[in-house]
Amino acid sequence: MKTLYKYLYIFLFFSLLVLFCSSCIRKQEFNFNTKNPQFVLILPGPINDSSLNEEAYKGLKRFKGDYGIVRIAAIEKVAVDELPNVVAGLIKLKYDYIIAHGYDYGSTLQKITRKYPDVFFCNIGGDKVQAPNLCTFNFKDEQYGYLVGVVAGLNTATNKVGIIVGGKTPSVERVIIGMRKGLRAVNPKADLVVSYINSWTDITKGKEAANTQINTGVDILTHLADRAGIGIIKAAEEADISVIGAIQDQHSIAPTTVINSGIEDASQLVYLACEHYIDKTLLPIDYRYGLKHQVVDLTPSHGNIDPSTENRISAIKRQLTDIEVRQDEIEENKKLRRQR
Repeated sequence: MKTLYKYLYIFLFFSLLVLFCSSCIRKQEFNFNTKNPQFVLILPGPINDSSLNEEAYKGLKRFKGDYGIVRIAAIEKVAVDELPNVVAGLIKLKYDYIIAHGYDYGSTLQKITRKYPDVFFCNIGGDKVQAPNLCTFNFKDEQYGYLVGVVAGLNTATNKVGIIVGGKTPSVERVIIGMRKGLRAVNPKADLVVSYINSWTDITKGKEAANTQINTGVDILTHLADRAGIGIIKAAEEADISVIGAIQDQHSIAPTTVINSGIEDASQLVYLACEHYIDKTLLPIDYRYGLKHQVVDLTPSHGNIDPSTENRISAIKRQLTDIEVRQDEIEENKKLRRQR
């Protein structure tokens, strides 16, 4: 238990550090159009992919439903090298807020945002803010990873847990760091095996990587591999081992294999990004959201985890949420003191 609290307070320290650094950025003056704004979402994949692209668009549509004054649009399947021309066209159509969904857009956005100072840009999943009219919105990936690590650590019999990922991104690496911490907090004897397959869509590659890990004794698998994750789940189902689903509830893919799922709700993240614009609170900083705003979560186990273990998982989730609430209160008190 001491180890668990140590890792929880490490999260508190680093989260406060991020908040402190963000508060040091001077507030930028920007003319937000809140009377008849036009928001557009740029997506790297199809809008009906049953994954992050579709979820992101759901968030934009939900925001439109709540704030009827907003006109919205979405452009799907935009490659990185197409982004400058797509943005130029959107500027001519007088869009006020351009949301590019995906880490890969980040470097290109840094180069083009300064050409359009009267438009605010948001990079969902980005990792750098180097323009006065650009922000990034991210999940608290370490929090997500920590929870998945806790579930894995409490359910492994072999003390070998595996994660298979489509490629290296800052978000993926944050999840892996968090997962190691969560795993060790509840099961110091457990090891995490990481495999990169360099594809987010190849189901066969996902299945092959899963079988390789299973053959080494891994008995709990998870993934960050988008569509390729289907192959990982199928391999686990055939080998009769357990999977923690990724990003959204994947229980329906293999009901007795997927013991629960970690959630990173892209629809809620996009909704919050839109809400900041309407509230005129957008700053050129990196926003991160987690359990407190229901952007990060765990699904129920559907009876695949014994009740005592599930109760322990729920208690740890509550502790993480309480820490997030406390650190937000501390930051808010700092702001109030600075205003006096």
